[in-house]
Amino acid sequence: MSSSIGVGVAGLFAATAAAVFAPDSVSDLLLSVGVGVYYVGLLGYLVIWQRTGVRLLDEREAQIEQRACQLVVLALTGVTVLAVPADLLFAVTGVVDVPLALRGAVWGYALLLVFSLFVYGHVAEKTQ
Repeated sequence: MSSSIGVGVAGLFAATAAAVFAPDSVSDLLLSVGVGVYYVGLLGYLVIWQRTGVRLLDEREAQIEQRACQLVVLALTGVTVLAVPADLLFAVTGVVDVPLALRGAVWGYALLLVFSLFVYGHVAEKTQ
């Protein structure tokens, strides 16, 4: 099941990398094929998930998933705590001109962290 989605993601990345170095005449075709491979992998994942009678998540995988989520939230918190004030300071003082892509990524992480806190609160409320 995981290999199905893995093949899809790897196909998308490979097609994107090939499209970067390919001539313009075939780059759009390569990107389209990569997206198609991704969706076929996703479809394979969903078909296997629906057709299998085996329980796919056990307690060990639930613990792994919980720990992974904790690490992601910790990383988002670290980036947000350090980068948002730095971005505000740089914007006010004008010492460094922060690129818009970096500013968007920083604020996107901050919004993702706020969203995850709302989801956490909602789930905590529902499980009481």
